[in-house]
Amino acid sequence: MATGSTFEVGRMRVRILDDGVFVTDAGNLFGGSRKAKIKGAMHPILIETGEDLVLVDAGFGPGLPEVLVGRYELRQERNLMDHLQDAGHSAEDVTRVVLSHLDPDHVGWALEPPSFPSATVYVQEAALEEARGMPDGDGRREAVPAVERGVEEGWCELLSGDGEVVEGVRVEVRSGHSEGHQIVWIESGDSSALYTADLAPAKIWLNPDLIAGVDTDPEAARRNRIEVLEEAEKRDAPVILYHEPGYPLVKVRRSEKGFDAVPIED
Repeated sequence: MATGSTFEVGRMRVRILDDGVFVTDAGNLFGGSRKAKIKGAMHPILIETGEDLVLVDAGFGPGLPEVLVGRYELRQERNLMDHLQDAGHSAEDVTRVVLSHLDPDHVGWALEPPSFPSATVYVQEAALEEARGMPDGDGRREAVPAVERGVEEGWCELLSGDGEVVEGVRVEVRSGHSEGHQIVWIESGDSSALYTADLAPAKIWLNPDLIAGVDTDPEAARRNRIEVLEEAEKRDAPVILYHEPGYPLVKVRRSEKGFDAVPIED
């Protein structure tokens, strides 16, 4: 139940899409000199509300950004645009794009160049401020000119904290992986689903004590991960894991090691 999977949250339909997989040295994510390879998928989600078509995160785009060449390998037999078309939509149909943060593997199709001509792109102001302070060549820093141009041209909107993007699609700032990192709650009546972005991007990160070397505030990442996953368990909410290379849609349950992933069957 990965690419092409759909499920309902009240009157809304959520589709799990795909923008390929990346392969990199484990040390690029966990720090140190680990030579083992790690693979991660990219699963943007599409939320059909009836009035809006909301895309959450946007993969690497049509190719690997130059800043990551030599450190990452991108494998894309079919990309996000192909899967969007499979879902019965075109890029012109998307009305809102929510970017959880400004890492290159989340912003590609949305920013450089913007691929959704009818959409407003939402970025947390704190994420932009953090990116401005990064050194040249950093992936987040590379996104700054496009975001600033989008704000100036009117297709990018800066957010300041939690709030609804459209009715039923609510962003919540949960820092740790980055400043201004936002997760997305999809809510309708008593039903809800959670998109964790890079707060808990794959099953291995359901262990709160596992901290990535690229997390800017490890203690905040751990605290926010626990709080968010506890809330998902309390609500019995489906959780979409953006980077999970296997089965990205799960429910979570508390365990001795943190949280376990319980697959959701079609």
